[in-house]
Amino acid sequence: MTATHGTGQETPQGTPQEPGQEAPEGFLRVEGQTKFLETFLPVRNEVLHDFYQASRTSRAPRADQRKDLRAAVRLLGGGAKDSVPDLYRLYYNRLFSMIWLALNWGPYTPEIRQVADPQQRIHLSQVNSVDRCWQPAVESAPQDGLLIEVGTGLSDGWARIAHLLPQVEIVSLTIERDQAEIGRRIAERLGLSDRVTFRVGDLFDPATTRDLAGSADAVTAMGVIPHFPPPRKAEGMRAMAAMLKPGAPLHIFDAYRVRPFSRFMHRALISSLCWYPTGDELRAALAEAGLSLTRFDAYDAESCLQFADDTRGNDQLRREFGPVVAWVFPNVVSRFMKGLLTPQDSVYLSAVRR
Repeated sequence: MTATHGTGQETPQGTPQEPGQEAPEGFLRVEGQTKFLETFLPVRNEVLHDFYQASRTSRAPRADQRKDLRAAVRLLGGGAKDSVPDLYRLYYNRLFSMIWLALNWGPYTPEIRQVADPQQRIHLSQVNSVDRCWQPAVESAPQDGLLIEVGTGLSDGWARIAHLLPQVEIVSLTIERDQAEIGRRIAERLGLSDRVTFRVGDLFDPATTRDLAGSADAVTAMGVIPHFPPPRKAEGMRAMAAMLKPGAPLHIFDAYRVRPFSRFMHRALISSLCWYPTGDELRAALAEAGLSLTRFDAYDAESCLQFADDTRGNDQLRREFGPVVAWVFPNVVSRFMKGLLTPQDSVYLSAVRR
């Protein structure tokens, strides 16, 4: 088991490989991750642009910009009262698809630190987080196995794994229908529609995953656990673990509190339907869910440098949302996210059902 605290140094270790099994080419390496990004990013960016531009034709651009700005202010000010799907549609889909890089995190490896372009460093860190989170499954899952992703996001997770493991079947679950539709369009463009299935539903609804019970060679959730309310975190983990074959691992990449948030940050997180546990609470929820830890790799906020890199506006953001939002998000949201991460450690963990 690898544990690194505050150094950002990663040792590429994980679940032991099966005899004779080799890691995929480019796995956990900047050159391989760069090659993936060269294929994936142009497709994702074009799909996102087409998807959101089509949804905006019914309103004038200035009206769009005013609504997007109000949405941003409501979110940061703690005034959002929306359900999770409504919140994702209003905030995440309309605006956060453009500034997602300011809202993600992950440790920078020595290789990534040496990359000159700050935007490329951010992209590489995101892909490297996928590699690190999925590492035990990539190294040990059957070549023709079933892998389940909880939380489709902007499709970098399932797309990276499909690239690394060209024979596996992937099911990507999301509570948000726009994420699923964007994922389907990306998969079609990448020629992966026959291997990746997108499913919209609430993980807490047994009907969403009933047919997947006991079928997965690995289940992964990145940035998902904080969206489970505190009394339901173990329930959510049990729901994910129920999809696993006996002995198959659950992989999680997320963050936990090491000290209290400020009053403003606490209010903003609750408004965003985010409840970050402490490390002890996270371990207790895993135990209550009947899971035993096999890996717990922790990194402090200083290891996650995206927010030092992501401090500038860009022309695309300005064209899409206007000059105010283009200034607010790089200058205010990045600072907000730095404040969010400072009281936290990030962790890659794996666990199996007892």
